[in-house]
Amino acid sequence: MIERSDPIKIFNEILGAKGARGRLVRVAPEGFYEVTLESGGRNYHAMLPIEATVILAADPIEEIPTMEVER
Repeated sequence: MIERSDPIKIFNEILGAKGARGRLVRVAPEGFYEVTLESGGRNYHAMLPIEATVILAADPIEEIPTMEVER
């Protein structure tokens, strides 16, 4: 689960963002992700529409070793 202030990757065609770095500030009930977006070495506050935006956790999930089960 992505928590508030977690580092994220942002994908948004309207903005032209393809894996831009940022931080999730909140999910607004009006249908926007409120984020801090890194661009050109600076941070910008942005409200991105949920229906046109994909956010991913910046850090991948650690793989859990599988257990072999005898059948």
